[in-house]
This record gives sequence, C-alpha cells and structure tokens, in this order.
Amino acid sequence: MQPGGDCSIVLAMATPEPASWLFVRGDQSIWVVRPHGYSMIVSGPGTEGRRHEFKNEDDLQAFQMEMAEELTGGGWILWGVGRNRRSGTDRRGASRNTNDRRRPVADA
Repeated sequence: MQPGGDCSIVLAMATPEPASWLFVRGDQSIWVVRPHGYSMIVSGPGTEGRRHEFKNEDDLQAFQMEMAEELTGGGWILWGVGRNRRSGTDRRGASRNTNDRRRPVADA
C-alpha cells in the first residue's frame, strides 16, 4: 500500500446461530432454543410454545438439565444439537392462506 492510500478494512462477521436442541418422540418434536442472554424458548410438541427468562446462567442451565432429564425419561430422544429444522424444501401438501406462520409465545 502506498502512503496516503485508502486503508479501509471491511470485516464481515456471521451472526452466530442460537444454541438449539431437537427432541423427537414418534412423529412429535420439541425444539429448544437459547436465542440470547438468559432466555429459552421451548416450541412443541404441536402448537405449544413457551418462553422462559432466567436471572442467570446457573438457573438457566439447571432448568435445561432438569427438562432434558424429564424429556428423555418420558421417551423423548435428543435427535440433534444446533440443527436447523428447516431443510429448505416445502413439505406441505396444501398451500397456506398466509406466509406468516408466527404464533404468540406465552411467557413463563
């Protein structure tokens, strides 16, 4: 580089995906996600969903361990860690009336 030349640097940083766990039992699934901080979202089975907020990492991890033990004791299998459930292909047989699939998540 020559003196006085443009010295701009561009850093591209990928946004890390949140930690997640997928539990399955038969044709049902429960997806557990830690999106940020001391939050946890549990989606499933079916249309059930709940957001949990914790005071600190220790409380969150204690809850997570207890939940995992309850799930595995109830016949759920830890199918994947950090997997994105969306494969990119549409598995529906019928079309939706809307593109918005979001639903409210109840606070714990």
